[in-house]
Amino acid sequence: MMLPRLARQVRIARRFAVARVTGGRLPLSVAFMLTHRCNFRCAHCQIPGTCTDEMSAGEFCGAINELAAAGMTRASFSGGEALLRSDTAQIVAHAKSLGLFTSLNSNGWLAQERLGELAGSLDMVVFSLDGSAEAHDASRSQPGSHARVLAAICKARSLGIAVATITLVQPDCLSVIDDVLQIAGDLGFWPYFQPIQENCFERRAGIRTGPDDGWLRDLADRLLRARRDGLPVGNSSAWLKLLASGKSQGGCAGCAAGRFTATVLPDGTLVPCHMTLGDRAWPNGRRLGFAKAFDEMPKPLPTGGCTISPNRETTLLLSLKPTSVLAALRHLRPPPGRGG
Repeated sequence: MMLPRLARQVRIARRFAVARVTGGRLPLSVAFMLTHRCNFRCAHCQIPGTCTDEMSAGEFCGAINELAAAGMTRASFSGGEALLRSDTAQIVAHAKSLGLFTSLNSNGWLAQERLGELAGSLDMVVFSLDGSAEAHDASRSQPGSHARVLAAICKARSLGIAVATITLVQPDCLSVIDDVLQIAGDLGFWPYFQPIQENCFERRAGIRTGPDDGWLRDLADRLLRARRDGLPVGNSSAWLKLLASGKSQGGCAGCAAGRFTATVLPDGTLVPCHMTLGDRAWPNGRRLGFAKAFDEMPKPLPTGGCTISPNRETTLLLSLKPTSVLAALRHLRPPPGRGG
């Protein structure tokens, strides 16, 4: 089993090297939004209001087959809240059976009960965490959600699943960083910090600005200092230095989205990333086939206003920036300290 997988990885590495030189495409990492449904109604999120047709488990598994054959090495799953689907574990297990790296994003409400189904097939889980209990429950509009996500983090770690968190940061709430880093040190996970966008699906809406747009630089400086102090910041130093340069960071120019990564929406539509949904009509894998839809996917329109951490980090990683490669490898294990 190991030899065929190793041979596959070598073939994909060669194809990636060629694609980098020739400007070609390869769907190395694909995010599957299993549903737009969610049990939360967060003030910053527009996703539950865009509920669409959802593919069946068989259709998602078929999409995974096609994209894995085309070169996919990582499959991530999200929503909405992906665990609202009863067949999420089945879909994730199928991706793992093909030798893919698997990850799941969740708000944590259902995770403590469902993670047992995912043990053995899920490599990493990423939970939403917005600081202290008071701040988190207010942000998620769900009393008790903070306690549930902390319990889910502990459950995932006990099952041997790598844990990370994502924290949305607003201009007037930079203090949330200290709260999350304290929890991360106690429980042993890597927290990532994400500047909040005005609209989940629209780059052109831009970053939520404060009285001084220098807050992005302040955010980056705080996190860089925390990294230097040995605190478990998930964001790479390369991305934080890029964040300090401004809101658009060059827009979509040079981004891996649409070239080496993509997002499959619940109805089978392929987009470079969820932020480009409103740009135009996009190809649908159910009609064209998913590998063909990836190849025919137009480039995003050239507008700025995006600082989406996973996209930027992936772009830096695929550019083989040493600090980003080392950060990605390091984060497969819990950080050292009280929780490690």
